Amino acid sequence: MSKTWIVATLACAIALTACEGRTRIASVTTPAGGSPAPPAAAATPTSAPVPIPDKPASFSEFAPTIAKYLTANPAAAGDNCLADVVAAWKLPLLTAANACIAANTDEDPESEVVAVLTTKLTTPTVSTDTQFEIVVFDPAPGGFKVAYESDPSDVVPPGTTLPIAPLLAAGDLNKDGGGELAYVTSSCGASTCFATVHIFKGTASGYVALTPPGGITMPYAEAKFEDTDGDGTKELLLTGGTQGSVGAGPQRARTEIWAWNGLAYALRTTRLDKATFLYHAVKDADTLFAAGKYAEAEAAYAAVVGDTSLKVWLEEKQERNELESYSLFRAGLAHLLAGGDTAKANGYFDRAKSYHPQTLHDQIAGSFKAGYNAKGSVGIGCAAVRDDIAANLAEYQAFWDFGYGNPPFDADAICPF
Repeated sequence: MSKTWIVATLACAIALTACEGRTRIASVTTPAGGSPAPPAAAATPTSAPVPIPDKPASFSEFAPTIAKYLTANPAAAGDNCLADVVAAWKLPLLTAANACIAANTDEDPESEVVAVLTTKLTTPTVSTDTQFEIVVFDPAPGGFKVAYESDPSDVVPPGTTLPIAPLLAAGDLNKDGGGELAYVTSSCGASTCFATVHIFKGTASGYVALTPPGGITMPYAEAKFEDTDGDGTKELLLTGGTQGSVGAGPQRARTEIWAWNGLAYALRTTRLDKATFLYHAVKDADTLFAAGKYAEAEAAYAAVVGDTSLKVWLEEKQERNELESYSLFRAGLAHLLAGGDTAKANGYFDRAKSYHPQTLHDQIAGSFKAGYNAKGSVGIGCAAVRDDIAANLAEYQAFWDFGYGNPPFDADAICPF
């Protein structure tokens, strides 16, 4: 059975304390087909113990110092996987379990040593007092070499005390016969923290990124690799996406699946969590409408009307009345576009017009009904709607402003015919 190291996933920060007390775990996977063998010996060990080197004063010297130590003492790359160095150097926020694994991360069949190295900053910054880096030590002929070294990344928030575990996965993730490496970094702004997944593969010319430039980023994300379609290739699942600022508007989490396409990891699907806000339920109906699925859109619009389990974001905007009136107007429009009868469509429009005090959207329902019934043309009805919106554009823009985390108002999409 292959080894699995259970680690905490970075989300708002690398430390669990930055995730509002929620435990978030993911697996660091190693190649299938049995526990990964320790890297091949790069030098003939002597009978005398090899002393652990003194901890360098400079963080930039950690990796080359450990490479020399592994060359002189290949056994340190075995089951304890640099645990002696982690303990002797008192590397902050690391344990023997989360600091190091042996796994294949390149195109040859041998396993590399993949390590997390940390340091306390002598002069803390606003964003951190501890940094970490990911290092791959390759048992090359003549001794271990540093094959990959990430840029130092911040451990956020400052003052983190729980162990960190940025290594996400290593081994043959994309079923190409070689190996890959995935890890997570985190950064925080004034109100929102972001997790970024980096995926690399060792090649003859060095380690190359298998993600879009800069990695794959999502706010407050949990990350894991999983074979979601049974083809033997592991996909990256990112779950999160909410933002911490009130200005972002009503929030809705999502799960993104990033899949190997033969060249890189690309976004395959986005699955939104079930809507809890009325606004998001309406936007789901809008998506069906925009896709030309008019019968489904009609049903979705009708379903939100009177559903008080769906929350409103700002009561003072008459949000429920406006969104229900809008939904009834769109249900009637969808009904006509699906080939439905005028009588049922007019029933929707009349219900939309009944909202009091008068709303923006009961006005457009009335305008559309009058225009459509006069000429029997959806285009004539939509022209009347566009005139209404143009005459009150600032009010429509203000109402449909649901924060920067949601789509901007598109006047042309209200009645796009």
